[in-house]
Amino acid sequence: MKKSERQQQIRELLTKNDVQTQEDLVTCLHKNGIQVTQATVSRDIRDMQLIKLPSKNGGYHYALPPKKDENIKLRLARTLKESVKKMTSNATFIFLELQPGSGPVIASLLNQLNSDDILGAISDDGSVLIVTKSAEGVTNIKQLITDMRAE
Repeated sequence: MKKSERQQQIRELLTKNDVQTQEDLVTCLHKNGIQVTQATVSRDIRDMQLIKLPSKNGGYHYALPPKKDENIKLRLARTLKESVKKMTSNATFIFLELQPGSGPVIASLLNQLNSDDILGAISDDGSVLIVTKSAEGVTNIKQLITDMRAE
């Protein structure tokens, strides 16, 4: 099972269950047919930035972090509108030619999206190279950028 699929299962489990420990999460995943170790769950908790909140019955349970994506998406859309001069791509890369000074901000915001399609984005002062995980990822991210620039 892919990491993104496992983490989606964890999100669903946390919305339906009061998961208090990593061991509880491992047990819930096993019940859903997902074989995982406590070490993997620990890394997922860190990667997903899960938080612990007080439970109704005492103790604490894992929860999803507050949504930051809307703010990131708004900032990214605004910056893309103002900065993109040209967008080109090939099988797994997208290259953005930008106004000087906007490369680091756009690369950082793209990386913060935590998109399943993006392996990573790197930049210099006036350009960004987006590395995707697949050709489908190129299509998805190009469409996302196009849509954000049009908003």
